[in-house]
Amino acid sequence: MGDTDTPTGTDITPLVESKEISEIFRNPSSAQEALLSVFDLQESHVRAYIAVVEHPDSKIDRIAEVVDRHRRYVAKSLRALHDAGLVEREERTFETGSIGLVYSPLPPEEVESRFQNELRDWLIDAQTEIRKIDRRIEVDSDSLCCDHGDEN
Repeated sequence: MGDTDTPTGTDITPLVESKEISEIFRNPSSAQEALLSVFDLQESHVRAYIAVVEHPDSKIDRIAEVVDRHRRYVAKSLRALHDAGLVEREERTFETGSIGLVYSPLPPEEVESRFQNELRDWLIDAQTEIRKIDRRIEVDSDSLCCDHGDEN
């Protein structure tokens, strides 16, 4: 691979999954928006992720070109995706001698597993919070009941 953003060799057709991913987030449903919230992802992160899926082994400049956003904006999204464990980054030396990072998506089964684990953890946390609220309501109800009884 030279100082280009795409692998050399034969014509590479975009992954079927990438087209499905692209369509999923064009007009997100309320459930999809909730998932973005659970995973602390923003629309900019999703667009950058789709670009990485469609153009694996790309530098930030290439992803910025694909999503039509400033390099700095895309770098923040890619950092968030890397921190979330959705993309890998690798330092490479190019033909020009420059060193840079290239980004690639994790395999779909790993991403799905991460999403399932994150969602499970989120649900456990949400259930814990609901139980705390229920206990607080019970305590408040008991104190109201008891306070009322002391007045007689």
